[in-house]
Amino acid sequence: MAEVVSLHGTWQPTVGTPNDTVVQELERLLDAARTGEIVGLAGSYMHRDRMVTYSYAGLVGGYSVIGALACLKDRLMQIVMTRD
Repeated sequence: MAEVVSLHGTWQPTVGTPNDTVVQELERLLDAARTGEIVGLAGSYMHRDRMVTYSYAGLVGGYSVIGALACLKDRLMQIVMTRD
């Protein structure tokens, strides 16, 4: 049987401790949504138990959002590949 290797390496999220960077980014996005600068979003979220969920809201139709998600996927793959 093949060995299963985590994409996250040995990284473990701190349980029960807010991540200040995540909070700041969410506040920045919320401010932009409140001013009408951001009118749609799509994202995925790592929970403290390592469960991952996703959501989308607002204007998300069209190829531009899909293209942005593809660019984000590429960037995340670069991060993962440089860690291992």
